[in-house]
Amino acid sequence: MIRFEVCTTTFHWSQFTEFYIRHRTNIIPYYRVSLTLKDVRDYMQQGRAALIRNEADLVVGIGCFVLGLQEDDFKDKAIAVLGNSCFIEEYRNNRTFLRGLQKLAVEIEDANPHVREVRIPTSADNDYTNRLYRKLTNKMHTYDSNYGKVNVYSMPFEEYKDFCSRFR
Repeated sequence: MIRFEVCTTTFHWSQFTEFYIRHRTNIIPYYRVSLTLKDVRDYMQQGRAALIRNEADLVVGIGCFVLGLQEDDFKDKAIAVLGNSCFIEEYRNNRTFLRGLQKLAVEIEDANPHVREVRIPTSADNDYTNRLYRKLTNKMHTYDSNYGKVNVYSMPFEEYKDFCSRFR
């Protein structure tokens, strides 16, 4: 059984950061530590993050989001952008993935009840995540970034929430 713990303390954020740095290249090949730390700072200042723990209280995954778009200095808080989430191999399954999406939906709505849109960026080279997100919604656009080519999927927040609630 897994449980989610929202990062609220320095200890939580240090565990989140350690896991993120250790597993960063599973998320994005060639993901530099400097970019990883910048992203963690953005999650801390502009959004939320959670640790995913197993029965032994070990961190087995992370999930996160920001409110607003980085290229717009996070001004439009009605857009939630899901961050890089990952799990150790043993916990990579549909159930954990769906529970993570559900937890993010709850946290997004708590952070801003007026969110209207969810965007999901993922590496264009990651066939697995692109296949998953295509099942949810359509690709909005693709752009070049410091992380390589990124596909962005987008959907209204209410549709995202409805999708998540179907699997409770």
